[in-house]
Amino acid sequence: MITAAAVIAVLLAAVGIVLSVRQWMHGEPWEFRLAVIVTVKWAADLLGVGVGVWWWWRAPANPTGRLLYVASVADIVWIIGWCWPGAEWVREITWATFLTIPCLALAILGWPTGRPDRRTRRVIVGIAICSTVLTLVGMVFNKSVTPSARFPDYPHQLFEVPLIWRILDPIQALVFRALPAAAMIVILVRRRRRVPPAVRPLITPTTVAGVTVAAAYLLQDVPLQLFRSLIPDGEPDVSVPRLIVLLGTYAQIGIVAIGVLVAATRRQRSVALGTRRMQVDLRTSAPLATSSATAAAVANDPTATVRYRRSDGSWIDSTGATLGPPEAGRRQLDVLDDNGDITAAVEVDASLPLPTLLADLLVSTVAARTANERATALADARRLDVLARSRDLVAAADAGRLDLERNLHDGAQQLLVGLALNTGLAARDASTHGERRADATDQVIRQIGQVKTQILDLIDSRAPAALSGGLSLALRSLAAVCPVSASCDLTRDLTAADPLTLDLYLVAGEVIANAVKHSGATRMQLTLSVTDNRVTLVISDDGVGGVSVVPLGLHTRVVALNGRVRIDSPPGRGTTVTTEVPRPGASR
Repeated sequence: MITAAAVIAVLLAAVGIVLSVRQWMHGEPWEFRLAVIVTVKWAADLLGVGVGVWWWWRAPANPTGRLLYVASVADIVWIIGWCWPGAEWVREITWATFLTIPCLALAILGWPTGRPDRRTRRVIVGIAICSTVLTLVGMVFNKSVTPSARFPDYPHQLFEVPLIWRILDPIQALVFRALPAAAMIVILVRRRRRVPPAVRPLITPTTVAGVTVAAAYLLQDVPLQLFRSLIPDGEPDVSVPRLIVLLGTYAQIGIVAIGVLVAATRRQRSVALGTRRMQVDLRTSAPLATSSATAAAVANDPTATVRYRRSDGSWIDSTGATLGPPEAGRRQLDVLDDNGDITAAVEVDASLPLPTLLADLLVSTVAARTANERATALADARRLDVLARSRDLVAAADAGRLDLERNLHDGAQQLLVGLALNTGLAARDASTHGERRADATDQVIRQIGQVKTQILDLIDSRAPAALSGGLSLALRSLAAVCPVSASCDLTRDLTAADPLTLDLYLVAGEVIANAVKHSGATRMQLTLSVTDNRVTLVISDDGVGGVSVVPLGLHTRVVALNGRVRIDSPPGRGTTVTTEVPRPGASR
């Protein structure tokens, strides 16, 4: 595929060079400065094709080479359409030029991985579409006032007398080219400042290239649109200042190609390692499967692994399995996000010498790759938690069933056996000892009452199986099976035998059910605080809010416990339900 792409580019370049030599001026005489501009443009396009194909072949997993290749080929196609003699319809292929700037922007902002984030891609594509549509609208709503032998006028005669174009062209140039160019300069400079010093040499060439191209567009579009009346129109000659400005835009592909070429040669660096030096290869021609593999390759430590931090402070690996603290002989390098919070860490062998430069390089490289893998690991960890809670619930249900069977066997069953014997004896004695019948009947009735009382007491005393491990475990089980993301902050615990455990568990279930049904929440937080005198349960969500009245069932249950419940629910800012219940025997 790469070979076919290279052959196509060569053929297009050959056709374009021949046509540009013969038809660029469309019959006008060549002027030296225009010849310089055309020569620079062709040199930039050929350089872009060459570097794009080379990097595509060397790093097929990195889209930068393909983006540079597409930008160069699109520019060559524009030259062919501009210089094609005779048929006017061929000039319609000059629309390919609208692919050049988006491809270059994606290549610059996506370096070194070649994949900018989704938000950046959407912004670039949106700007390109708006610029293209605005140009098309300006062409459609302009007509030549000069009579033509052809009717209707051929499409590109719309360029001859630009009426509405006088309004749309400044909007297109200033809003969709100059402003994005200024924004790109700011983004590139800030991005270079944020990375560790060890990584800056890797992105400096592409940063300089991007800033140069963006500055060239600013120098071209802003003066041209604001001072158009001062610039002669229709003359083939160009002034020296305008020549310098045009060289920046005509050579844009070559500038980016040089930046990519220089940056690519710096992807393999020599790093000081004690008294010797080690080669660190950062190429992505063969994509690494995991961040741990990336860390192992950069640190030259096959035991290097990446661990991810959850919101509760615990650590998990890439599969979601829970990890403990680093073992003896291992050390941990923290990976921070933009807010300074620890999201991941690189665990390496403490016995290997790891200089500061290489440590910075390792952390920054891993940080660029961990976002998606961390999200996957957190999802896997949540799935494992749900499975563990499910197993605990099943085990608790089985244990509760066995306890119930044992209690029935040891209590009510014995009474039933005794009742059956007494009933048989009473029936036998009734035929011979009539005077004892009343006493035997009373005894049977009393035993039946005892069996009924024991069974009812046994049923009433059985709490849900989820409470067998205490209230904290039950709340974590509710959070694990909740349809929305829920986290827990639990201080101390209530045992299953505590008289408040069942009621607070039911309160939590009712609040969570109401939030899931009515609030539209995407995240919930459960907080349990237990002291010697009081139990406080706080459940908050990020839903629509606007709840003004405590549900009757919830209010009745909490009041029965001599407690109180409050709701804080400002519209659009979520809902917080706070339940406070005194512990039995505590002074209120």
